[in-house]
Formats: sequence, C-alpha cells, structure tokens
Amino acid sequence: MSKPIVLYKLTPAQIALADRLVASDRGVLMDNLEYREIVAYQELAKLGMADLVVGSRRRATIVLTDSGRKVRNNGYFSRKPVVRLTRPQVEVLRFLASSKEGSHFNDIPPTMIDVCRRMSLRGWVEWREDRPDHRRAHLTPEGQQILMLVDA
Repeated sequence: MSKPIVLYKLTPAQIALADRLVASDRGVLMDNLEYREIVAYQELAKLGMADLVVGSRRRATIVLTDSGRKVRNNGYFSRKPVVRLTRPQVEVLRFLASSKEGSHFNDIPPTMIDVCRRMSLRGWVEWREDRPDHRRAHLTPEGQQILMLVDA
C-alpha cells in the first residue's frame, strides 16, 4: 500500500461531534469542547461541515453547516474524502488487532505511539486502564470495521 486509502465516511469522533451540534439549537461553545472534539471540529471545518460563529460577548460557538447536515442525513457519508488512511495507520490497526487483550503501552513500538494517539482521537482506538499505570490500547468496533474494509 503506497497510496493512502481514501475514506468517505466520517470518523466516530466526527459523528459524535456532529450529533452533539445538531442536538444543540445554537451550537456548542468552544470552551465546552474536549480536546478530541476540537480536533474533530478542525477536521469538519476543513471539509466545510462545521463553522465557528462569534456570538454575544465574543463567545465562540461551533455550529454544523448545511453541508454538515446533508452529510449527517446521508448516513455520515460525504462526497468529499474525509480521511486518508496511511500505511502507518493501517499498521497500527493491524498491530492492535493482533492482540485480543489489547496492547500495553510499553509494548507498542515507539514509532506507533503518536499514530495510535491520533487514531484514538478519531475514535478507532481506545485506551483502557484495568489498574493504575496499566493502560492498554484496543481497537473500537469502528476500528475493527475499518480494518476489515481495508483488508477486504
């Protein structure tokens, strides 16, 4: 795989943010977003699906655009590419899928740590802690689905 794989479906994090924006009549204050949601907003904004509106008292609010609503109504599928999966990202998905109980942080190769973090921001990987200082990375069901699509 030399070229990135183009995906047209929103990531789980983008879907969650779009749902949150639709549920709020006036959007969501930027101050109330978690880091993962800010990253999802930035990705949606680049695609023209979310926008920043400055309201009263100079408070920044994130809203879903008409384009974002159309994509949401279309089952979260876009005509524009949403994500380009790279070889390192696919390698992380395969690496995590190879371990049924997840991969301990210390067992993940250093070259994969940042990629794994980014995949968790998109909602394809999650970190679980079964005891203090014992974090394991697992594929989410959506991450497993992406891997199945890539390997098909």
